[in-house]
Amino acid sequence: MNETMSVIGQGEVHAKPDTVIITLGVKTEHRNAKEAVSENAARSQAMIQALKQIGIDENDIETVSFSLYPKYDYTAGAPQIIGYEVEHLFDITVRQVQNAGAIYETATENGANVARNIQFVLKNANPYYQQALAQAVRNAREKAATIARTLGVLLYETPFQVKETSTVPSVKRMAQTAVLAEGAPPIQAQEVTISATVQAVFAYHSERF
Repeated sequence: MNETMSVIGQGEVHAKPDTVIITLGVKTEHRNAKEAVSENAARSQAMIQALKQIGIDENDIETVSFSLYPKYDYTAGAPQIIGYEVEHLFDITVRQVQNAGAIYETATENGANVARNIQFVLKNANPYYQQALAQAVRNAREKAATIARTLGVLLYETPFQVKETSTVPSVKRMAQTAVLAEGAPPIQAQEVTISATVQAVFAYHSERF
């Protein structure tokens, strides 16, 4: 009589990122809201033009947020508006990882004064995911074999059911950055991890060897 066991298999592949997405932008302050917006627009445009001149495609520069909010002084009791702050953030897609530091330097020299995140990304994670998926299936088989040996039963090595419980990931690594300073920061790309998981059901014969 055949019985079944269910195991979880996991696989993991490491890969070097081939794309960097940098979030940076311009923050301005002024007593007048219109002036704060105007100054921010001018500095943002200067930054964009400079990035385009060093080879960044306009389609790779995307606004991710724009905010305008008042600044208050609470020292006199009731809050008093003393000015306005404007922040315009962009996602800059860099298709050559080694150029990330130069992007920061160019942006800083041309108006950018704040940065948020840097994402190391794989443009196409699918080939790596397929490798991880194959590892997950092998891992499930190894686990089933270990269980069968421990129990002293005969395992049918080909599972009669395999369910993929993971999906092709959007692979990225996040790192916080700070207010931009002069010079090109050393951007060290680290490997990203692609994982896959399967649930496999194996049949085994319950009679002992």
